[in-house]
Amino acid sequence: MTFPTHPDRGVTLIELLVAIAILAILAGLALPAFGTAGQSLASQSARSQLTVSLAQARASAVMLRGDVVACPSRDQVSCSNEVQWHHGWMVFRDRNRNRRPDTGETVIAVAQAQAAGVAIVGSTGRRTLRFLADGTSDGSNATLAVCDRRGAAHARVLVINNAGRVRSGPANAAQAATACAAVGR
Repeated sequence: MTFPTHPDRGVTLIELLVAIAILAILAGLALPAFGTAGQSLASQSARSQLTVSLAQARASAVMLRGDVVACPSRDQVSCSNEVQWHHGWMVFRDRNRNRRPDTGETVIAVAQAQAAGVAIVGSTGRRTLRFLADGTSDGSNATLAVCDRRGAAHARVLVINNAGRVRSGPANAAQAATACAAVGR
């Protein structure tokens, strides 16, 4: 009696190990690109979230016909006396114009700390941003620089002009250096 012979239809252990090794090498080459993309998305998300909060502050000032303040806040209950916004921020109605959230003043929006590796640093002279009833921003132009682990070449700024409008653009060398120094803090 003869049995039909069929060629082997599997893979050997060596072939499987070679295929896994090739996949590991390709994954190792692709991972840095995924890390860069992740940092880019985290930075873009932080800028977008802050832009929305500032637009909300301006619109609320007009609707409520009174002062609305945006400030950095680590606990989302009180303003921090610092220029680092990446630990979180808050927007509130400032009835008594002291630039601090007091009992009875409405909190309009809060934001938690941003993703690790993203820093947002404001102008040293502007620890709070106040929007008036006509939608203008009190004081001179304010700048918030955003940097991530990719470095100064990728830093961007949000500029709030006296009319209260926010625009985005590339950071200059000094703004990038200040914001990038705060990454990881």
